[in-house]
Amino acid sequence: MTKANRQQVHTLRSPPGWCLLLGLAAGLATHADAGTIERISVSSGQYQLQGSLCIPAGKGPFPAVVYHHGGLGRRIGGAPEDTCSALAANSFVGIALIRRPTRPLTGHLDDANAAVDYVKKLPGVDPQRIGVIGFSRGALLTWQQAAGRRDLSAVVIMAPAVNSALSLKDASRINVPVFVLVAENDTGSKYTRNRDTLRFTQRLIGALEQAGRDVRTIIYPAYQPEGHSLFFKVRKQYWTDVIRFLKSTL
Repeated sequence: MTKANRQQVHTLRSPPGWCLLLGLAAGLATHADAGTIERISVSSGQYQLQGSLCIPAGKGPFPAVVYHHGGLGRRIGGAPEDTCSALAANSFVGIALIRRPTRPLTGHLDDANAAVDYVKKLPGVDPQRIGVIGFSRGALLTWQQAAGRRDLSAVVIMAPAVNSALSLKDASRINVPVFVLVAENDTGSKYTRNRDTLRFTQRLIGALEQAGRDVRTIIYPAYQPEGHSLFFKVRKQYWTDVIRFLKSTL
């Protein structure tokens, strides 16, 4: 991709007007609007991963979006089921699997790939329109998938975990539009082991720019009580931006 085709990275210090106007209407639809929500079990090595599959009302084929949660071990970070439901409310097939309950990341990429492979084969899903959303550790896995797979159409990276397993050198291997989100005060807390997520995210954005990738970003105003918690729930502060990006790329 040439430099001329790359979207300029931008920072928002206040929410965009359309975000305030459309918030609940476009992004925070109720579970009743989401069509069908099913409990699923997906194999990944020796593990049976449990999760949610959310299917929109109406006829497909639909684009599909996989959500990768954050957290550590048995502690789940983010909002897997609510994100799945909110995706279906916006005419995406949503899937959110709970990965193996291990603290080391070994095998977690296998779990993330199992989710993508599963949803691609579903009837009613367009396998040419697959997106991935990841938060914290899930964002790290989303980055690895974007670098390693060639069957994704868009990825959303929210407050990526500061971890050496995320190699910035992989930026040149990513060939899909990337939407990067972080809060300006996500600079260290108990949730991130006091690591500066904002600074790391800015380095990640810089690596994508340097590689000439299609990268778009929003740095949100400070969220209280601390920046990482912005993405603990589906919130209007960021969700409409995510849906806007997904609808433009899938």
